Amino acid sequence: MTAPPPRPSSWATLPAAAPVRRAHRGWARSGDITLAVLCALLAISAGGQHGGSQSLLPAPLATFAMVGVFPMIAVSVLIVWRHRWPIALSIAAICLTLVVPTTLLPVLILVAATSAVTIGWTRWAFILGTYAAAVSSLAWDVFARTSLLSAFVNSPAAGTPARLGLLWAVPVVAAMLVAPFVAYGIARRLRIERDTAQHGTAAATRNVAALERTVEVERQRQEIARELHDTLAARLSQISLHAGALELSAAGDERTATAARAVRESAQSSMDDLHQVVRALRHPESATSTNTGLSDLAGLVDDVLRDGTDIRAQLLITDPSSCDPRVAHSSYRLVQEAVSNARHHTPGASIFLDLRGGPQTGLTISVTSWLVPGGHALHLGGGHGLAGMSERVGLVGGRFQAGATAESAFAVLAWLPWSPR
Repeated sequence: MTAPPPRPSSWATLPAAAPVRRAHRGWARSGDITLAVLCALLAISAGGQHGGSQSLLPAPLATFAMVGVFPMIAVSVLIVWRHRWPIALSIAAICLTLVVPTTLLPVLILVAATSAVTIGWTRWAFILGTYAAAVSSLAWDVFARTSLLSAFVNSPAAGTPARLGLLWAVPVVAAMLVAPFVAYGIARRLRIERDTAQHGTAAATRNVAALERTVEVERQRQEIARELHDTLAARLSQISLHAGALELSAAGDERTATAARAVRESAQSSMDDLHQVVRALRHPESATSTNTGLSDLAGLVDDVLRDGTDIRAQLLITDPSSCDPRVAHSSYRLVQEAVSNARHHTPGASIFLDLRGGPQTGLTISVTSWLVPGGHALHLGGGHGLAGMSERVGLVGGRFQAGATAESAFAVLAWLPWSPR
């Protein structure tokens, strides 16, 4: 029982969604790479059309068109990271498309990315810049030997009035091309804002529910404190007074006086513990550290022996002063409750207590009780004490188990870390 407690089984379900997320990112990255390759091929095609041997442009402009292919290929490759650097890439693509006869697709893809991350005049600046780049690119296309725009109107030859007449349609077509990409970017931003608002609402709902639970727990704590103070405190006071009176009246009977003194001291000690519990319930934030620990276990065993219970204890603890006070107090209360349960539910039985451990191994506690010949039958009761012990052990990160053994005995086993996790 010296091994650290296992992780809750529910933790194992957390990474289950990771393959789904990885698959989604894989498909998204494949799409980005496909777009980048397509944009690069279109840039090469436009450079070859405007700068090749069949170009209608003057030699200097044809050379400029060929040179402009390379920066546009670089922008096309960087489209894969458009969500990381949307502003810088969009500016580069707009500037290139305005001055170089190249493909329009990269700047359209990038305006969708910038529309999703900008607002106000900044967004409108990128939209207008993209629109100007689209007009420039379509105008270059009208003057090219092979025009994509002219393919929709019977493909008039370059330089003819019919081909030049397409310049009047360039602004309208540019607006029609830019609008869907801008709309997609704005819709993406709205979707992100909606998801953020939903997450914020869900977080606020959880916080409100947690606050309500905290308030309810505080109310219950105050009610329990009042009930403890008004009922148990009064009864313990009466027991202490009656025991004191019995001790005085039994001056000639040493046995009766000793028993009455033990009852009175036990009642007073219980009153002190009760007052400490009530203070902790009413003011948990200012509760002081516990005053019982590993060093008090020997006194607990002596008290049980004085009461006539057959208890055999073995306490082997290395450096008890270095143990965390919460763990030490939990160990004391665990032994106290286990011994009390054994005395109550298996009257007349012998109790075996084994507590050992240290900073390297933690604390291992074993409390076993079984009937002596002719003793009473084993009685487990309602189990509230066991539930309390299990909760106390769990609060410091330990492990707990209890139950009947094959030898018709009842054993309580627990492991507690030297310091709470």
